[in-house]
Amino acid sequence: MLDYFLYISVRFLSFLFCLFPIKYTLFWARATGAVFYYLLPRRAGICLLNLKLALGQSISFAERKKITREVFKNLAMNFAELLYFPKIDEKYIRKYVKIIGDKRINSVLDRNKGLIFFTAHFGNWELSSLVGQAKGYPMVVLARRQKFPRLNSLLNSYRRRLGARVISRGSMMRELLGCLRENKVVGILGDQKAGTSGILVEFFGRLVWTPTGAITLSRHTGAGILPVFMVRENGPFHRLEIGDELQASGKNSYPLKEFNNILEKYIREYPSQWLWFHRRWKASPNKNILILSDGKAGHLNQAKAVAGIIEEVIEKKIATGNRQQAALRLRSPRAEHPSIWGARREAGQAGYRLQGMGQVVRTKILKVEFRNRFAKIMVDIFGLLCKKKCTGCLRCLRLSLQKNTFDEISRFFADMVISCGWNLAALNLILAEENQAKSIAIMKPGLVPVKRFDLAIVPAHDRLKPGSNIVITQAALNLIDEDAMKEGVERIRASGFQLQASKRNIGVLIGGESKNYALTREIANILVDELLNAAGDLDTQLLVTTSRRTTPEVDRLIKERLSQEKYCPLLIIANEKNIEGAAPGILGLSDVVVVSEESISMTSEALSSGKPVIVFETQKRGRVQNTKHRRFLDNLVSQNYLTLVKPEKLSAEIKRVYRGSKIIRPLEDKRLVSDGVRELI
Repeated sequence: MLDYFLYISVRFLSFLFCLFPIKYTLFWARATGAVFYYLLPRRAGICLLNLKLALGQSISFAERKKITREVFKNLAMNFAELLYFPKIDEKYIRKYVKIIGDKRINSVLDRNKGLIFFTAHFGNWELSSLVGQAKGYPMVVLARRQKFPRLNSLLNSYRRRLGARVISRGSMMRELLGCLRENKVVGILGDQKAGTSGILVEFFGRLVWTPTGAITLSRHTGAGILPVFMVRENGPFHRLEIGDELQASGKNSYPLKEFNNILEKYIREYPSQWLWFHRRWKASPNKNILILSDGKAGHLNQAKAVAGIIEEVIEKKIATGNRQQAALRLRSPRAEHPSIWGARREAGQAGYRLQGMGQVVRTKILKVEFRNRFAKIMVDIFGLLCKKKCTGCLRCLRLSLQKNTFDEISRFFADMVISCGWNLAALNLILAEENQAKSIAIMKPGLVPVKRFDLAIVPAHDRLKPGSNIVITQAALNLIDEDAMKEGVERIRASGFQLQASKRNIGVLIGGESKNYALTREIANILVDELLNAAGDLDTQLLVTTSRRTTPEVDRLIKERLSQEKYCPLLIIANEKNIEGAAPGILGLSDVVVVSEESISMTSEALSSGKPVIVFETQKRGRVQNTKHRRFLDNLVSQNYLTLVKPEKLSAEIKRVYRGSKIIRPLEDKRLVSDGVRELI
């Protein structure tokens, strides 16, 4: 019933349009397209999103909206011209279509091996088949079969208006081969998403799955390939541009990247004439990560750590997929068309080589600045209310964020949005919906429900119940890994410290003041005594660094007692002269790590090194029994991840660890987060 209704409606519209001159028909089409821009907000949102991905750095949010309206108008004009096909003849084409480069067609057809018009959903691509047929070239059009049979037959009859042959997508390889052997012109669209049956080729800076059909046919038959684009100049006036032949033969002449470059050039020049409504980059291995920063260094480091894990997981996934695809291609012979399969295999190998080109994961860190406190509250409210219809809409943020923050957000396309803490959790959700991206929250996100996020990474001391989208970690995420420690070791050695490679090392990370903890001069004195006692008895070296939070009084004491000590070849007073990467370097060089108790981040970094960690107690301020910090330490102690000791017991505990009588469990947080990310992507 619906098929019949659509068939009658299209026939009626076609009859109605053909009663008027084409310029009036297109006038009403443009008006209709402008209306549909508002009636189809989700489609408009996809168009805005794709424009941001491809052109976001070069055009503003307002320009994207203007282009999107023009896209709707252009598509409406294309549809009107398709319904106008019954009136299109050679006279019409001579009047309204200017052809550039048509001599290239004859030079290819003279070889008598067929010709492939390689085009895209650009301008009025449907009209180009009529132009070719009107000029006397035997056209074959490859068309997608429509859902409704009557409507499909009607549209194909319009395409056959001047004698073109229509072949439906599906099992059409044999028909296309026959047509090319008859020296006909076959039109193929090369800008659709191909899935994993295609190969990865760069398009607007991202690798996309690109169909290989045109290249496969050319290599099998010897048919020439000409890039062809129909450009709308003004109203019914068009320009059909035929480019130089793309060479599909030869060892290193794979032309899909060249075609994508040509298409990209046309799109940049005429952005409203490409069909932006399909998710061309959806399956791309390239990912953009947006880290929202609230200005807190600890939060930013945790977000960076998650971004690093995501990058590692994606790169491993790509490498695994490449190996599997290569193995599948090599062990799957296609006897019926061996040369075609050989071309596909070569295409796959070319795609495999392309994988290693460029930056697969790109991370942007954005310091978020709100206009005022009220604007921050409004964003929190909007975050709770945002839905999928928010795609392409940034109205709430335009009024809430500082201009520089809004400009950066509006121009950057994100596949994943990461925030740490409750302060930016709502903004995370808004941007994830606007970009159709994955949202990742680190730590408990305040009043925002955790179930709203695609992945929540929450430390155990936040006391959140486990869930399908929740990863529970024991410590705070950080940037300490093998690479960071190796780099830190190199920086320490380059700084001129004289370390004996034959000796073992005790790493010491000394903090300072915090809300609930204080490192006093008395405790520092005991600490130094215990460290020197352990170093002397075990014949080890002390690698010591203070922090920016260490008080001047404690700094002076540490410097006086250890600067000339033979057991301490490395001493860094951070408030005097810090060395970038000193802490990761000390962790990399050490066999045992000693840390003061006041810092969750410093303790977490020590645990991430994989070395045994001993935390020494400092002076308490007020009641700390049920604080988040206390729960953090108690949980780690109860699960044997670290040892918590009083300063005067430190030497004995170090000796226990060195003698192997105290086995400390390694931290597994990064593996757990990797598993969660793997499920997410």
